Amino acid sequence: MKQLLMFTLLALLLAACGQKQETETAGSTEIMTVSMLLEAPEEHIDQEVVLEGTVTHVCKHGGRRLHLTHLEPNLRLRIEAPENMSAFARELEGSDIVVTGLLRETRIDEQYLDEWEAELYEDNTDDPDHADDPDHADDPDPEAEHEHDGHVEPRGLAVVDEMREELAASGKPYISRYYVDAVTYVMKDGGNIPVAIPDESEEGK
Repeated sequence: MKQLLMFTLLALLLAACGQKQETETAGSTEIMTVSMLLEAPEEHIDQEVVLEGTVTHVCKHGGRRLHLTHLEPNLRLRIEAPENMSAFARELEGSDIVVTGLLRETRIDEQYLDEWEAELYEDNTDDPDHADDPDHADDPDPEAEHEHDGHVEPRGLAVVDEMREELAASGKPYISRYYVDAVTYVMKDGGNIPVAIPDESEEGK
C-alpha cells in the first residue's frame, strides 16, 4: 500500500513538473535575427517579437530610431523608440543588442504613392526629384541618407517611381514595409546601455 502511494505521489510530482516546464516554454519568446523574422513577417504583425542584431545606424537628430542588422546576409529592420522610451544613443552603433517590441506593417498602395508624389510637388516645387519626404518613414530606400536628420528616408520622385514598379511587379494591391515599435532593449553582452546626450536627443525638434 505504501509503495502504491509513493508511486502515485511520484507520478503526480513528475506530471506537475512537466506541466510547469511546458507552461514556461509556451510563455517564452524565441529570440530571432532580422532575417529569421523577415522569412514570414506576416505571422508576427502586431505581436511581440524579440530580435538580436547589430546596430548599424542611429538617427543623428533625436535618436528616435535605429537600424538593427543581421550582418550576414546584411538584412536590416528599423526600430522605433516610442515617446516613453529614452532616445537611442549614437554610441550604440556597432553594438549587438537584443530588442523586445511589436512588429508593425506599413502597406504602400497606389493611393499612398499618389499622396506622396503630390506632397513632393507641393512642398518642393523647385526640385521634387531630389526632395526628401519626412512624412513617409517606411524606409523603402535603405541606402538613401536623409540630409536633415541622418536617418534613412525615401528621397524624391525616383524612389516613388521605383516603388510603383515594385508594386506593379508584386501582383498585389500593396507592398509591405516592416518596422518594430520597441518596448525595451538590452546589450547582448550584458553591459550598460549608453545614454543619449540630452542635446543630441533634442536637436532638430
